[in-house]
Amino acid sequence: MHTISPTYQQDIEQQGFAIVENVLSPEEVDALRVAIEQAIVESRDSTSVRDRGGVYAIRNVTEVVPEVRALHQHPGISQLVAPILGAEAMLVRGLMFDKSPESNWGIFWHQDLSIAVRQREAIPDFGPWSIKAGIQHVQPPPHILQNMLTVRLSLDDCLETNGALRVLPGSHQSSRLNMFESETLQQNTPPETCCVKSGGAVIMRPLLLHSSHRATDIARRRVIHLEFAAEPLPEPLKWYTSDEITANVK
Repeated sequence: MHTISPTYQQDIEQQGFAIVENVLSPEEVDALRVAIEQAIVESRDSTSVRDRGGVYAIRNVTEVVPEVRALHQHPGISQLVAPILGAEAMLVRGLMFDKSPESNWGIFWHQDLSIAVRQREAIPDFGPWSIKAGIQHVQPPPHILQNMLTVRLSLDDCLETNGALRVLPGSHQSSRLNMFESETLQQNTPPETCCVKSGGAVIMRPLLLHSSHRATDIARRRVIHLEFAAEPLPEPLKWYTSDEITANVK
């Protein structure tokens, strides 16, 4: 079982991220790997699965893989989320990223600005809108994103050589960034590589600037990306995930 640092909440508040090892046991990691591989075989032609010669992402993995959906009740994950968002926090989206020799990719510095919702609604300050894997996504006002937390569970060792997450500590404090502000932070903030062992997690704020390099070795890097929110969206807008998933994290 993992031990959370006494500075965990302070790290999330000030740095925008924290690394916690041993969130999942080796047996839990193995079970999730098997479940995800089965889902890939069964859903390869689905819009939920993105493929570049090899599967590199599953959108809506909480729907495709029941074992991932059940993680919202995992006590180790609850211990990471509840101190930051409160005991009533909801799991509102799940994705799986798979970086491998067949699907090796990198991504530039960015913030996670979009959320998945059930349907498009005309609500002030929400936009622009987009459709990803057949699902409506929208950029909400910054205060929504500031009350969210992402838990990135590693199913493989995430190292600098296989494209581990890179972050700019403290960059979440500037809220939503324009291009000039982002480039200024990139030039003036030393990046940190979030190396974490299989079963560990990177916990981060969505507004934290982050990126990853292409892998330079052949090791796979599978990550389950879970997004939690502190409260419902303003009516009539609703988080995309279904009611049975948006249970609290007690």
